[in-house]
Order: sequence, then structure tokens, then C-alpha cells
Amino acid sequence: MKKFLMYALMVPVLAGTLFACATSKTDARQLAGKWNITEVKGEKVVAENTPFMEFDMNENKLHGNAGCNIFNTSVTLDDKDASAIRIAQAMTTMMACPDLELENKILQGMDAVRAVKAGASENEMQLVDEAGNVLFVLVKP
Repeated sequence: MKKFLMYALMVPVLAGTLFACATSKTDARQLAGKWNITEVKGEKVVAENTPFMEFDMNENKLHGNAGCNIFNTSVTLDDKDASAIRIAQAMTTMMACPDLELENKILQGMDAVRAVKAGASENEMQLVDEAGNVLFVLVKP
């Protein structure tokens, strides 16, 4: 009976461990390249022009499009924590855009990014804040 109870309790623990590994922290250098922004702070992105981030990890630079305006900035990595990343305040173009709400969410969200987590697949990454809340879901185009 004790063994049965032990196994019954271990199944949920094992399942939880496997689920946690699916969204574990990952090396920020794996962000190199272009990523479409598919979700911002829990909301799916529905935009005429897909916003994106393009990371140049050799130069610690970030270029992208917030839906209408383009932005350029730098990123800082942490030698002690491979998943840690900070995005500096971005310089942006200032065109009049139909959806400034999305642009503002993206630009403000970038200031709060502190780490990278693996997404649901190998083509997905998550940028999270200090508490581990998902700010952006990024998908390789």
C-alpha cells in the first residue's frame, strides 16, 4: 500500500517537472537572428505588419519593428547567468501609426526584460521579467 501511495504521489511530481523543463531558462545567445513577436504580455499580436526583433548577439545589438516604427537598441548579457538579458531603451522612428497601443506595449515591455526562457517548441522563445512573467513570445519566421 505504501508503494502504491508513493507512486501515486510521484506521478504528478514527475509531470510537473517535465512541464517546468519545457519553459526553463535558456542561453540568451540563442536569440541570435530574427524573431516575430506573436504575443505581448499575454495578448496575441494581430497586426497588419508583424512586429519583430532581430538580435545580433556578436555586437550585442537589437533591431526591430514594433508594428509600424522601427527601433534600434543594445542588449546586455550577464557572464554569471546565461539566461539573463537586459534591453536598453530603444531609439525609434516616429511615424504616425494606426496602432500606437501595440507599439507602446512592445517598447515598454522591452525595458522590463530580464531573462530568456525556452518556448513550447525549438522555434519559440519567451522574454520574461524579473518575476518570470512572460512579456514576449517570439517565434522564428
